[in-house]
Amino acid sequence: MNIRFILNILGALLLIESGLLALPAIVALLYSEHDLIPILYSSVITFVTGGLFWLFNKKCKKEIGKREGFIIVGAVWVVFAFFGALPFILSGYIPSVTDAFFEAMSGFTTTGATILNDIEALPHGLLFWRAFMHFTGGIGILVLGIAILPIFGVGSVNLYRAENSVSFLSEKIKPRVKDYATLIFRIYLIITVLCILFYLPDMDFFDAVCHALSTTATGGFSTKNASLAAYSIYSQYVTIVFMLLGSTSFVLFFHVWKREWVKIAQNDEFRFYLLMIVAAFVFICAGLLIDNYGVEQAVRESLFNVASVVSNTGYTIHDYMLWTPPLWFIIFLLTFIGGCSGSTAGGLKIVRFLLLFRIIPVQFKKIIHQNAIIQVKLNGQNVSTERMSRTLAFFMIFLCSYVLGVFMLMIFGMDFTSAAGASIACLANSGLGLDGIGQASNFAGLSDIAKWICTFLMLIGRLELYSVLILFSPSFWKKQ
Repeated sequence: MNIRFILNILGALLLIESGLLALPAIVALLYSEHDLIPILYSSVITFVTGGLFWLFNKKCKKEIGKREGFIIVGAVWVVFAFFGALPFILSGYIPSVTDAFFEAMSGFTTTGATILNDIEALPHGLLFWRAFMHFTGGIGILVLGIAILPIFGVGSVNLYRAENSVSFLSEKIKPRVKDYATLIFRIYLIITVLCILFYLPDMDFFDAVCHALSTTATGGFSTKNASLAAYSIYSQYVTIVFMLLGSTSFVLFFHVWKREWVKIAQNDEFRFYLLMIVAAFVFICAGLLIDNYGVEQAVRESLFNVASVVSNTGYTIHDYMLWTPPLWFIIFLLTFIGGCSGSTAGGLKIVRFLLLFRIIPVQFKKIIHQNAIIQVKLNGQNVSTERMSRTLAFFMIFLCSYVLGVFMLMIFGMDFTSAAGASIACLANSGLGLDGIGQASNFAGLSDIAKWICTFLMLIGRLELYSVLILFSPSFWKKQ
């Protein structure tokens, strides 16, 4: 195990984070608020720690294998969240280490769950940092690092492979890893800038920037206690559009860039994604109309909530727990599925759900025609047995992690409905749950142990289980 190289890379990434912390410091300076000094201290502490890690391990052997890649991927999110929590702790706005770490992990994993009861009491620098953590985590700390690490003399192929357990490059878009990371960042930045511009007619510049950073990253942190309900209908429709864009595969944006419209039309995952959104929207909208909602309100609330949970953003304009149970149960199911692979959304991912859905008729046919060779197809191509096995394994691990999360949260004081909602809210990086952890409440009332459980669920959900859980496998640590 090349420990020194692991510390070297973590040091380089911490240097990046110290630079990122300079941005909220500039915001605090512009607004002349007292959070400037705590943010600067946080940046300096992060810079010194990262600099020492990088400098003292600079002459290490520059070799990285899969094991080192998995360790770095798991460790960097924890390390980033730890140092990202410093501005909250040092400023005194979130003095509890547990609460501050929870908030930072929620930010970087784009979960959007919060322990803050009065968000508007925070100064502008900390509000911007909350949104910027979403932006950094949405693009992927490692994807950001992949484009920058070569400056420090670090290769990054195994880091990329370790973080991305979903092979969404199945359409043969295979430039160099660094080039692909740069392309993703450009698309991500363009969408964010467009979102800011569309928000400006209704929001001031600061709120427009913060909400654009959160919306594009499908994070959900807002600068207002009422979330998007604090703004006009116009901003809510804008948010719907950009939440859906954020949960769409970046591969499709690559095809748009290349004007390859046929590939977009033939993409099975994208078609199922649109079908699922339309079906859920029609069902919920019809239910709200039956409950005597106005037409515009029914359309907007149903579409907003569907977009929010499919993208796992977690924005709110109305508490869906006030709807009839069949309607909010649909929302609960959509949280499990999530968005497209290769997007900033969480959940199982639609491509996996689609493969699981398609294997059912194949198995029925094999029972009738036992000697027939029948394969699952995706985008017109046969899906390998190995990929199907990985998909089934992921589903079982996801389900077991969810059930275990519910059980552990119930042990530490939560009722079943709230535990069921909190577990999927964190594991799917949605931030929205049921009952006590719904749209009208947050995670502030949980015990410290329950918060640490939720924090762990956020981490494994963001890294799609394998990258973290593999570290607990005895075979991973055996000498090869």
